[in-house]
Formats: sequence, C-alpha cells, structure tokens
Amino acid sequence: MPHNDNKYRLALLAALIGNAIWGFSFLFTRRALQVTPLPSVLLSMRFTLAFAIMSVMLALGKASFRLKGKKIGSLLFLGIVEPLCFLLETYGILYTNATVAGVVMAVSPIVSILLAAIFLHEVPNRVQMLFCLLPVAGVVLITVSGSDLGVVTPLGLALLLGNCVTAGAYKTVNRKSAQEFSAFERTYAVIGIAAVAFLVMAMVQLKGDVAAYLAPLGDATYVTSLLVLSVFCSVVAYLLANYGSGLMSVAKIATFGAISTVCSTFAGVVLLKEPVSWLMLLGAALIVVGVWQVTRKGT
Repeated sequence: MPHNDNKYRLALLAALIGNAIWGFSFLFTRRALQVTPLPSVLLSMRFTLAFAIMSVMLALGKASFRLKGKKIGSLLFLGIVEPLCFLLETYGILYTNATVAGVVMAVSPIVSILLAAIFLHEVPNRVQMLFCLLPVAGVVLITVSGSDLGVVTPLGLALLLGNCVTAGAYKTVNRKSAQEFSAFERTYAVIGIAAVAFLVMAMVQLKGDVAAYLAPLGDATYVTSLLVLSVFCSVVAYLLANYGSGLMSVAKIATFGAISTVCSTFAGVVLLKEPVSWLMLLGAALIVVGVWQVTRKGT
C-alpha cells in the first residue's frame, strides 16, 4: 500500500512501542491482583482512571473528540468488543492455563488477516503470509517451552478461540474506522465504554458494596500498579497502537501482537528471575524476524 516514508516509520515505531508496553503490563496486573482477586475491579479502575486522564486532555484543549456528521457504529462496536476480549481471555485462562492461552491465541494474527481479506479486501501477498507464520510459531515455542499444558477443558478452549475471533474483528473494524476517526477519538470511545462495562460488572459481583470496591486503594502496591496500567498500558499504549493501525494494513499491525509475548518473556526472565530455555530464545528470534519481514517496506 502506498505510504509516506516518514509517516510509515512513525506508524511502525508507534505500533512497536504500544505492543511492547502491553507486554510488560502483565507484571503490574499480577501485582494488583494479589490485592484484589476480582479482575473486574482492577479493570474498571484502570479504564476509569484512563478515561479521566483523557477527559482532562480534552478539557485542556490538548486533543479533540468530534462525532458530529460521523457514523458512530464502528466506535460502539470497538467499545463493546474490547471488554469482551478481556473477558474471554481472562476466563479462558481460568478454565485452561496461561500456557494453553498463549498457544491458542497465537493464531489471532491469522484470524485478523483472514477477516481483513474478507471485509476490507486487504489480501496479503505470499511473502507476508509466509512470514506471518513465524510470529505464530515463535509464540507457540515460548509458551510451550518449560511448562506442562495442564488441565484443558472444552469451555476454556472455546473461550480462547472466541478471543481470537473478537480480537481479529477488533483489528479489522479499527482499521476501517481509522478512515473517519482519529487515534484519540477511537481510544477515548473504547476506554470510556470499557470503563462503564467493567464498573457495572464489578458492582454486580460485589453486590453494590462500594467500600469493598474501594478497599484495594489502601494498598500502595496496588495504587502504583493501577497508575502504570492506566497511564501507560491504557492511554499511551492504546493511542500508539491505534495510530499505527490507521497507517498500516491489518496483516502488518496484527504481527506486532507477538512483540508483547517477547516483552512478557523478557520481563519474566529479567525481573522475576524465571527460567529461560533455548526454545524461548528461538521463539523470540522467530517473532522478531517475522515482524520485521512482514512490516518492512515493499512487502
């Protein structure tokens, strides 16, 4: 697809940094969930704070959000699908385990590419299709090596496969909506709808107990993790990823998801002193080569 060199390089950098940030987010999510066992509480606070930050940006005139004369159907779709992705992934892991989740969700880029080919007519060439398989293989190697698959249930697998489909649908519609909405507008709408959805879910699970909802805020570790997840993993990462999505095909943007796996593995090895194997290193190499080849100019 034709593109301005500088804009394209900026889009690549934005997508790379955004997905790298998401790769480190699991560390802070893990720390926060040691304080509150309900993911809905953490997610509602994370997106509510992120929405408040972006609202301040609007109030200060640092960004704009205009819906007049635009078709908001795509924004509503993105806002509904994103919380659904979180839920399918979270409960999919609950009924299987993180290893199985990583393997199954490794096919997400392929699903995204197929949906983009059908609905956006973005048909990848043979070189892209070939190198799109490398990040998938890399994720499988990283997630399988060093651990057993554990208990797997049909429900868990169904939920994880549902996550692949919804994630692919999100990338496809996000790419389409970029023609009408800016990266800020898409991010603001998605985060706002997600904040409401997770707040309602948290209140239902806590039976309206506001004190129980606010209790985790008394823990310094939780607050620190919440700030990182809200500011960097929500506002910054979403803005960067959405900017990249507007300037690259779905085939290219989908491969960047594998970068999150590399960063997650790196964080686990370096920060948590988790074991590393040659298979993990090989998997990381496959991901890097695959992403580089799919996204380089001329493919």
